[in-house]
Amino acid sequence: MAEFVHQNLEETLLELEQLERVGLFTKAEIKTIVKKRTSFEYRLVRLKKDKQDFLRYIQYEINLLSLIRKRRERIGYFFKKDEIEYAIIKRIQKLFRRACTMFCDDQKLWFSHMQFCKKWNMKNELSKLFARLLKVHSKNPALWIIAAKFQMEEIMSAENARSLLLRAIRLHPQNHKLRVEYFRMELMHADKQRKRWALLQQSNMETTEEGMQDAILQGKVARVVYKMAVQDMPGDIDLHLAFVPVCKKFDFTADLVQEIYQDLMEAHPKNELMWDAVARRHLTADSNESESIQLAEEIQSYEVYETAVERLPTTKMWSLYIDCCIERLQLGGAGDVSDKRAEKALQVFSLANTKCSLTEDLHLKWMNVLQNVGKIDEAKDVAASAIIAHHHSARVWEACLKLSMQDSGIGRENQQAEVSQLFDSAISFVKAKHALPLWRLGLDWCLIMNSDNVQEIFKAAIKEPAVVSTPMKTLYLQWAAINKDLSKARKIYKRLLKERPLSVDFFKQYISIEQAQLEPNMTKIRRCYEDALAEFGSSRPDLWLDFIRLEKDSMRAPQIHWRAMKALSGPELEDYTNGYTLLQTGHAT
Repeated sequence: MAEFVHQNLEETLLELEQLERVGLFTKAEIKTIVKKRTSFEYRLVRLKKDKQDFLRYIQYEINLLSLIRKRRERIGYFFKKDEIEYAIIKRIQKLFRRACTMFCDDQKLWFSHMQFCKKWNMKNELSKLFARLLKVHSKNPALWIIAAKFQMEEIMSAENARSLLLRAIRLHPQNHKLRVEYFRMELMHADKQRKRWALLQQSNMETTEEGMQDAILQGKVARVVYKMAVQDMPGDIDLHLAFVPVCKKFDFTADLVQEIYQDLMEAHPKNELMWDAVARRHLTADSNESESIQLAEEIQSYEVYETAVERLPTTKMWSLYIDCCIERLQLGGAGDVSDKRAEKALQVFSLANTKCSLTEDLHLKWMNVLQNVGKIDEAKDVAASAIIAHHHSARVWEACLKLSMQDSGIGRENQQAEVSQLFDSAISFVKAKHALPLWRLGLDWCLIMNSDNVQEIFKAAIKEPAVVSTPMKTLYLQWAAINKDLSKARKIYKRLLKERPLSVDFFKQYISIEQAQLEPNMTKIRRCYEDALAEFGSSRPDLWLDFIRLEKDSMRAPQIHWRAMKALSGPELEDYTNGYTLLQTGHAT
C-alpha cells in the first residue's frame, strides 16, 4: 500500500516546489503540508474505508486553497495558478470522485462535489457528475429535475434538458413534478426564443412576421407536453390544476390557460376542486386595484360558486365556497366593502347550514366571523348547534366556552353559572385524551373570575387520566406556591407524590420553589432529587447532571456520578457522559 501513497505524494512535488519558490510558503510549512498529506493518504489506503477520512482530506485541501489565495493577495503575486491552484483543484476532484464511487448512496456527498464544481465554474465536470449521479440514483425524480435545470439555466441547452426530462418521465410515468417541470421548461424555452426574436426585430435585422408563428414561439410544444400528461394520467385533477399557475407566469399563454380550464370542465364536471379553480379564476385583481374592480370580480366568482353548489351540493363544495368568502373578507378594505363581504360570508354560511351538514371547522369559522362583526348572540346560537352536531369535539367546546366567558364579567352571576355548567358538560362529553385544553381554559377562567373554585378544579383534574392529571399536578404545585404559603406547597407536594403517574416537570417545579427561598432547604431539595431519580433515573440524564451541579462543591458529587453510570445505559449514558465531561471542564454551568 505504501507505493500508492508515495506515488500520490510524488504527484504533488511540482506544486510544492512552486509554492516555496514564489514565496507563498516557507520550507517548514511545505514539510508540514507533506506530513499532513502523508497522514491522509495512509488513511485512504486502509482496507476498511471511512467516509470521514475523505471529507477531512478534501476539507484540508480546500482550506489550503483559501490560504494560498490570502497569501497571494498579501504579497501581490498572481502567477503560476496552473501549476499551483489548478493542481490542487484536480486532486480535490479526484478525491471527490473516489468518495462518490465508494459511498454512492450518500447524496450529500454528491451535492458537496457539485458545490465545489460550481464555486470553481467547472461546468463540464458538473455535466459529467450529473450523468454519473443519475446512473446511481435514477429512482429519485428530484435529481432528474435538478440536472435538467442545470442544463437549461447554466449550460443554456434546452435540448439536453428536454432529453433528461423525457428519460425521467419514461422511468417515472406517474410523477406529477416531472410532468410540470417539463411543461415549465418548454415554456421557458419559448419565452427565451420570443425575447430573442423581439431583440432582433428592434435591431432592424431582417426578420419576417412568420417568425412569431413558429410552433415553439407560440408554446405549442408545451401544449403537447400538457396534453400527453393528462392523457397518460386521466382523472388526476391535481396534475391538471398544477399546470395553471405555471402558465400564468408567462405573458403569451392566455389561449393555453383557456384551453386548460376548458379541459378541466369537460374532464371533471363532478369534482369540487374543478369548480373552485374555475371560480377563483376570476379573482385576478390584487390589493392595489380599486375596490370596485375587486367587488366586480367577486360577483363573477360567486356566480360560479352558486352554479357549483346547485349542481354539486356537497359539504366539500360549500366548504370551498365559504373559504373563498372568508379569504375575501380578510382582505379588509373600506367600511362598506368589508360590510358587504361579511354579509355575503354570513349569507353563504346560512345557506350551507340548510343544504348540508356543516363540519366542525365550518362551525368554528362561522362563530369566528359572527364574533368579528359583533353578533355575539347569533354566535351563541351557532355554538349551540355546533355542540349538538359535534358534542365530542374538544375544539367546539373550547370555542363555545371562550364565547360564553366573554359575557361572564364580574357581577354577572347568571353568566358565570352558565360557564360553569357549560364546562361540566364539556368535560363529560369530551374524551380525556383531548380534554387538557378545556381544563386549562377552565382553570384560567377560575383564576380570574372565581378564585374560590380553583382548588376544586385542581382536585377534580388530578383524578382524571394521566394525560390530564400529570400536567395539572405541576400547575397545582405552582399555584400553591404563588397563592398559598410554602408549607401548603410542601403538603401538596407530599400528597401528590403518592398519586402516580408523575412527570419530571413536577419535580423540577418543586425544586425551583425550594430554591427560590431566601434560605433554601437543601435537605428537601436533595430529597426531591432522590424522588425524581427513583422515578426517572434510568431515562433522564439531565436530572443526574442537575443533581451534580447542585452538589458540585460537596463530597456527594462523585457518589452521584457513580450512581448515574450504573443507572443509565445506551444513548442516555452517552448523553450523560458528554454532559458530565463538559461540566468537569467548566463548559457547562
